[in-house]
Amino acid sequence: MGVEPRSQDLRALSKPPGVREVAAAARVSLGTVSNVLNRPDQVSPKTRKRVEQAMTSLGFVPSRAAGQLRSRRSRLTGVVVPDVGNPFWASLIRGVESVLEPSKMTMLVSSTRQDPQRQLRILKSLQSQGVDGLIIAPIADHERPLRPFRDRRYGVVTLGVRNLHDDFKAVNSDSKRGAFLAMDHLLEIGHRRIGMINGPNFVSWCEERLAGAVGAIESRGLVVDDALTQIRVADLTVAEGEAATDQLLDSHDVSAIMCVNDMLALGAVLQLRRRGVRIPEQMSLIGYDDADFAAALDPPLTTIYQPSYEMGVAAAELLFRPADDVSYVQFEPDLISRGSVGPPA
Repeated sequence: MGVEPRSQDLRALSKPPGVREVAAAARVSLGTVSNVLNRPDQVSPKTRKRVEQAMTSLGFVPSRAAGQLRSRRSRLTGVVVPDVGNPFWASLIRGVESVLEPSKMTMLVSSTRQDPQRQLRILKSLQSQGVDGLIIAPIADHERPLRPFRDRRYGVVTLGVRNLHDDFKAVNSDSKRGAFLAMDHLLEIGHRRIGMINGPNFVSWCEERLAGAVGAIESRGLVVDDALTQIRVADLTVAEGEAATDQLLDSHDVSAIMCVNDMLALGAVLQLRRRGVRIPEQMSLIGYDDADFAAALDPPLTTIYQPSYEMGVAAAELLFRPADDVSYVQFEPDLISRGSVGPPA
């Protein structure tokens, strides 16, 4: 029978090699190993090669966490949006990246899918990874989950919410104004029975878009309950847009559909087409965001434009600004009238 290893031997076997083991194997000082890891240009090529060979033979893996503790910087930025697959958010993320990349910052990108519990899990993960800053389109309009990031090197920049907290910088597009423009456009050409496909009521911009739509109806002296039928969905996706459109067609008499984003509107287009409902002759349709595909639909989608890329750039630039500098940037939406809206049948 073989000799059973002692527990301390097991611990030694399982313990990953550190810089001390690398230094001993390469016959150099701890400082030299540190320089190879962090300032390789300060080490001669011959010595650097010997240290790197020792690392490889030992299976040494540099500890990013240890480096963060030494420098108190991770060069990581958390970017949290509802859906990275939505072209609007993808474009915004590209705007963020265009600013972070020259500064050698790395993004950690996640989607909340309009799920508060998922958002909490994402934020805990980003906190544990020691991000230097956070750019987030928060689901719920309260700041408690974001508090741990206030004192990070670059703090917090929120997207799509107004004045969430004085310690947070913010980039916003006037969702209430944009929805007012969308609804008023439908009312202007004669629609009086309008379906609205909206997201969860705890998502701030969904509520702002509802408020804008209601404001447009009231501004024309109409009764909101008579003019507006609202369908709530759990997530702002194509599939949810399809299901909500089915619900409107089956249970409600509407001549137009307003969607709070273009992904829902794309779902509506697909479902209307399956049901043989012609756009705009039998059903008018308006979206929100002016996603890349909106102009390519048949007919092209009337929608509300938001400058997604520029919003991402602004958010990243705010991240680097001092706390006493500009802390809020607002963009104005615009109605893009195309072929998906016509007079009621």
